[in-house]
Amino acid sequence: LAVAFAVGRSFRHEQYADYKATRERMPEELALQIDRIKAIIEAFRIPIYTKEGYEADDVLATLAHQAEAQRAQTLITTGDRDLLQVVDEAIWVLTSGRKFSDVIIYTPEKVQARYHILPRQFVDYKALVGDKSDNIPGVRGIGEKTAVKLLQQWGDVDAIYAHIDEITPTRARNALIQGREAAYLSRALATIVDAPGVELDMAACKFGDYERHDVLALFTEMGFRTLIPRLPAADKGGVRQLGLFGDAIEEARAPCGYQAIRTVAELEAILPHLQGAKTITFDVETTGVDKQRAKLVGLALGWGAGKEANVYIPIAHQEGEQLPLALIQEKIGPLLADAGKEKLAHNAKFDLSICRRHGLPVQGRFIDTMIGEFLLDPGSRSLGLKALAIKYLGIEMTPISQLIGKGRQQLTMDQVSIERTTDYAAADVDMTWRIWQEIGPRLQRAGLMQLFRELEMPLIPVLADMEMHGVLLDAAYLHQMAGELRERLQQLAGEIYEYVGYQFNLNSTQQLSDALFTTLGLPTKGLKKTKSGHYSTAAAVLEGMKGAHPVLALLLEYRQLTKLLSTYVEALPRLINPETGRIHTSFDQTGAETGRISSNNPNLQNIPVRTELGRRIRKAFVAPPAHYLLAVDYSQVELRILAHISGDETMLQAFARGLDIHAATASLVYGVPLEEVTSQQRAVAKMMNFATSYGVSAYGLSTRAGISMEEARHFMATYFATYPGVKRYLAETIARAKKQGYVETLLGRRRFFPILQADSRASQQARAAAERAAVNFPIQGSAADILKIALRQVHHKLRQQNLAARMILQVHDELVLETPIAEMEVVAPLVVTTMENAFQLKIPLVAEPEFGPNWHDMRQWEA
Repeated sequence: LAVAFAVGRSFRHEQYADYKATRERMPEELALQIDRIKAIIEAFRIPIYTKEGYEADDVLATLAHQAEAQRAQTLITTGDRDLLQVVDEAIWVLTSGRKFSDVIIYTPEKVQARYHILPRQFVDYKALVGDKSDNIPGVRGIGEKTAVKLLQQWGDVDAIYAHIDEITPTRARNALIQGREAAYLSRALATIVDAPGVELDMAACKFGDYERHDVLALFTEMGFRTLIPRLPAADKGGVRQLGLFGDAIEEARAPCGYQAIRTVAELEAILPHLQGAKTITFDVETTGVDKQRAKLVGLALGWGAGKEANVYIPIAHQEGEQLPLALIQEKIGPLLADAGKEKLAHNAKFDLSICRRHGLPVQGRFIDTMIGEFLLDPGSRSLGLKALAIKYLGIEMTPISQLIGKGRQQLTMDQVSIERTTDYAAADVDMTWRIWQEIGPRLQRAGLMQLFRELEMPLIPVLADMEMHGVLLDAAYLHQMAGELRERLQQLAGEIYEYVGYQFNLNSTQQLSDALFTTLGLPTKGLKKTKSGHYSTAAAVLEGMKGAHPVLALLLEYRQLTKLLSTYVEALPRLINPETGRIHTSFDQTGAETGRISSNNPNLQNIPVRTELGRRIRKAFVAPPAHYLLAVDYSQVELRILAHISGDETMLQAFARGLDIHAATASLVYGVPLEEVTSQQRAVAKMMNFATSYGVSAYGLSTRAGISMEEARHFMATYFATYPGVKRYLAETIARAKKQGYVETLLGRRRFFPILQADSRASQQARAAAERAAVNFPIQGSAADILKIALRQVHHKLRQQNLAARMILQVHDELVLETPIAEMEVVAPLVVTTMENAFQLKIPLVAEPEFGPNWHDMRQWEA
């Protein structure tokens, strides 16, 4: 393997000043990647060849010709078809078809079959037709078909001009005569030449002699998770010859030889180790990934590092000697329930939930390596145990697919042998222990240990409780709503067909494009075409054209109803757990860089609220008999945090006086008495208040508020003159992010912005986006932290007072509880007081309670 790069301008630019002049400049985002590409190549110890004044194609051809002289077969991999001219029996070219995945290998026969000329004639072909991508002129008036016909008849450009008087038709002959100079210039520009001084070193090009750990570290840093299992084994001995495309690979493995605990005697032997351990590492093996339905297959336990301190207890494999669950509940249950012992796991909430469902309640101070890594690097998408084992330990662990396979033939873990599962599962707890020894000190050094220990870890059992309790859904109501939506969709389709004049597939973007822009002749000025050559029918496009034709409003409504029907009305009832009769979402502490808790499978934080029809879906989320849903929402918590962090006296006073902050802002900025503020003025002020924390520009404000750029600029200038502390906060936060590379929440949570540091070569657009995120993070991240404190404290107080009320949802700044009617007088004020006192700002936090029989029909709670 060898790689070639172009270096600067080539000699062709001296021959023709406009060579490649029409090419767009390389995008800045791509230019930034070149150094990273070279770093990977160097990590693999693949030689890089360059030659000043020559292009990469010249260098590749030079290497290929030298390899051919040594009787070697060469495959040139390139996206450029210029190299087809060097194809022969010993040199082939691999490139892509219409899609990158459509690989084509050009042999001499393949070139001739595809282009109807020989490889060596490619230069003459370019001389005649030119090349737009390289700005090679060619002969004006000679097209591809004519060029091929001429070359098939005469062979090359020299022969064509030697027989110029015999060329027919006359039009082609005249074009060739007039374009003779251009033809020879074009051939010279298109000809790939050997680069002097480039010498192929076959021994140095032998692939495989690289430090695997270096490559793993680089792949992990870049987030190349799916490439790691495909990484070929390093060949240190010089014996193994790797093929280019598809050799089987042998992967490094984590230490194996762990013990399976199959007998009572073996179980009794490990109990003293677990009893004497301060920290127990645990991990479950299950039949699936659904926490509320998966069955426990086995339990891995550890009390240190190494194969002697990590074991696997098989419980429900289909074959082999193993121990009954009842015995594990008796012997291991008390150890897991011992609150005096730390419980260490990776993605602990999953293991905790599975154990709890199988009569093994887990208690004590939790340590979760996944969340620890997230706090250290909230932008990471490589939080999995196997990725961290590579990152911190340089160890590749066995992927789960090697045990259970993939696709239709995939097994469940209970079908895997105990022997194979033992090494896999025990390695999980072993690596988790070792990774914590790396992550723990890093959290300490970064000043994040308190946030980890006191906020994130106590939240694990809280969220597990919420998930396990679930949410009650009125499936009959949604079934009725589905019928109404289908009926309305049918009606809308009929009206749309009437306007267009025929029936078509409304969900086909191509057919819809034809209907709108061909049949109805709607204006296309300024519209972009898709890859299929049709004008875009994206929602934003239709919204922007809304007044052009009545059919557009119908189409937008049709799409909205279709999404509501498929995403929520039809989908939610299918997610009801048959064992509990409820929906069980999953709350993720690592799902957002801001620290906000996210919801998935299903996402219950995303139930639509902007339209009345969307809000009706909330009516399906109901309280059981003799209960209410209690929803308590922080009032303008992010603005209160902005006032606190910025220290702006005017804003702080407005909150302290209990004023409507948006009306107060409008009053100050527009210079009108508070009672005379119009709804439009308040709306613009509200937009600005919230947009400030997102670092919005004047253009952004004008777009959002529907005002002119001049009005937006004036409003922003007046706004910052009114709230100088806010302006100061924006400037200081961006400066801090540039200086130290990160910003923090009030509780010390960090988000990193290396893109803003001086040595970053990011584009201005990327920097501006990062500045907006940096300004927003201390505010939104602090709001997320405060809500987590409230979650933890509400959960604790409900248990402490032995109340039956249960938290079931957390949505943005809102907590939703399922509360017995008899407890409302106690629970509502308890939640409000707890939320309002979760964190002390310079001005008070305010929580507003509502209650009702479902999530839609809510009214304000008054004690």
